[in-house]
Formats: sequence, structure tokens, C-alpha cells
Amino acid sequence: METTKFITITTFCQYHGIERSLIFSFQELGLIEIIEDDPEPYLEEETLGQLERMVRIYKDFDLNPQGIEVVIDLLEKVERLQEDNQELKRRLRRWEG
Repeated sequence: METTKFITITTFCQYHGIERSLIFSFQELGLIEIIEDDPEPYLEEETLGQLERMVRIYKDFDLNPQGIEVVIDLLEKVERLQEDNQELKRRLRRWEG
């Protein structure tokens, strides 16, 4: 059985030096899911990579959450295009071989 790990929002924010409101802004935009629980909301471990990416963009480029949403969307499109490109290259190699 797979175990899911969690981190509180307070712990994440303290570690990264950000305000809790930023995390909740990401949630409002649908970029992450927050698990509401007493006494404190938390994040699932699977969310952390994406969230840390957003925090880096926030800090490096001084973007607001809406700007981060646009950047994340564009990065995901680029990743999909790269995957499609790799698949097309594999298919082409089969025909050339």
C-alpha cells in the first residue's frame, strides 16, 4: 500500500520565506490543491514539485499569481510539444531504418 505524505502550509511557507496568502492565491487559480483539515491546511507531497516551481518563478521574476499561471501554462505546452516532437522523431526513425 502506498503512503501519501503531507506538509503543512505554514511549514512550506516558513521554509521558502513566503506568505500563506500566495499559496491560497495559487489554489484560487486552480494551480494546486490544498487539503483543508483541522487544525491546519496542508499539501500533498505530489504537489510540492509544482509548487516549488511556482515559488521560484515568483521570486526570480517577481510575477503575481496570474502571471505565474500564464508561465506555468506556457511551460506545460512547451513540455507537451517536446514530448510530441520526440515521439515523431521515434516514428520517423522506424520508417528510415
